[in-house]
Amino acid sequence: MDITERDFSREVLKCKLPVFACFTTKWCHSCYPTCLSAEELAKDYDGSVKFVRLDIEQSPEVAQRCNVVAVPTILLFQNSQPVKRLLGFQDRQLLRSLLNSATAEEEVQRED
Repeated sequence: MDITERDFSREVLKCKLPVFACFTTKWCHSCYPTCLSAEELAKDYDGSVKFVRLDIEQSPEVAQRCNVVAVPTILLFQNSQPVKRLLGFQDRQLLRSLLNSATAEEEVQRED
């Protein structure tokens, strides 16, 4: 899901699920394979993780607030807070590991 500054609070900060946020821009060549992997993983984690993409040129205030200085940057949000940051190209296996960890933590919190 592509979002903008106006959607950020509702779609990311107020979301009950972990949120995988990919900060990118149209001219970034290494962003495409990372975002493509994220799109494929979104199908596997549907209902347990929300996936969003923000163009830093379209949403500069969000990028600045989240300290995004390079693209692609992936931030994993849980309970309205960024809990993990990945910079540059990320392979699918590393992204899957990150998501498995986030969903496992979410399960533990629900059980408490």
